[in-house]
Amino acid sequence: MSDGVETTVPPEQRQARRLRRSRAFATALLVAMAALYAATTWYLSPTPWTSALRAFAEAALVGGLADWFAVTALFRRPLGLPIPHTAIVPARKNEIGRALARFIRDHFLVREAVARRLAHTSLAARLGAWLEDGANAAKVGADVAAALAWSLRTSDGGELRAALGGGLKAAFDAVPVNRAVATLLEVLATGDRADLIIDQLVAFGRSELANNRVLIRVRIHEQSPWWLPKFVDQEIFDKLVTALEDLLDAIARDPKHPARAEIKERLKTLHVALASDPNLVEKSRALQQDLVAHPAVRGYALELWQRFAAELTGALADDASALRVGLGREIAGFGARLRADEALARELDRWLERLLLYVVERYRDPLSEVVSETIESWDPNETARRIELNIGTDLQYIRVNGTLVGGLVGLALYAGGLAFG
Repeated sequence: MSDGVETTVPPEQRQARRLRRSRAFATALLVAMAALYAATTWYLSPTPWTSALRAFAEAALVGGLADWFAVTALFRRPLGLPIPHTAIVPARKNEIGRALARFIRDHFLVREAVARRLAHTSLAARLGAWLEDGANAAKVGADVAAALAWSLRTSDGGELRAALGGGLKAAFDAVPVNRAVATLLEVLATGDRADLIIDQLVAFGRSELANNRVLIRVRIHEQSPWWLPKFVDQEIFDKLVTALEDLLDAIARDPKHPARAEIKERLKTLHVALASDPNLVEKSRALQQDLVAHPAVRGYALELWQRFAAELTGALADDASALRVGLGREIAGFGARLRADEALARELDRWLERLLLYVVERYRDPLSEVVSETIESWDPNETARRIELNIGTDLQYIRVNGTLVGGLVGLALYAGGLAFG
């Protein structure tokens, strides 16, 4: 099978295939030794060479059978016979798991071993290099986005909404309305912005004066004595309206008109009054409470949250969204900074070292128990099968070696017998 096809086969199937091949080879070698022993014992004429081959085959057969028994006894009962101390892995699975857990706890999860390892490893630099890779940054960003999207899907967002609402309310309460209005008024009454406001006020005054000329004329007529001639009312009206129009025109034309300075001064006075008036402070506080508690405001806030959550969920699910792209870019940027900023990397290394050593010292027993508890939860026969898949191939070569080494020892003993017999 070619390498390309081989890599498509699941790892467990590849391990099983190698185990079958090595087991078949070891068994075939053992059968060959049995055939050679039978041939040299019953079918070939006795000669020094056939006797040597017989000694080799006999010892190889004994060595191969012994190793076959030993290897098989690790995982199952040879030939299904209830021989003591066989099927060791399934029978003693729990003891093996506890022994492995103790070994990990006593030799790996100790402060000295972890500290020695960390002393030669810059976790921050390795993390930075890994995160700086665009593919890794995108992968971490996708995981973060998936976690956020999951949290939004699995809850109604009540706790998060309440937390955000509480934070916004606290921030809103910390800024009195009167001071906010006073600050806004101060900004508007400064420099060119004040002249712009005055221009708007003048334009508004001229517009209102033009729109209410008839009303003004009627009011003058109603307020004048009955005996005053009508032409005098008209004269008063004409002079009053003309004077007002001339004043507004003068203010509009002249940037240095005294009325402008007076209006600016009044705006400043109003700003100070708004900021310091205790009655206005209480009224603004009551206005805040009424505004926050109003059902329409609460309904709008809920609708706003729902829209925000929907938009956020969609952006988190879209690989090409600005949020996902920006998140990946920020993660990669953090990785680059870790590599470039040695002081930051050293600080992160110290923090990670303290964290890992604390976890090891505080939780070494529970961490090791995870190993033993996990092994105890496995099925005994399935556990034996998994272990055999991983180390069985090497054990089959032990059978091969036992067969060949046994044969060589038998041959050596036969040669020794001839030499010293």
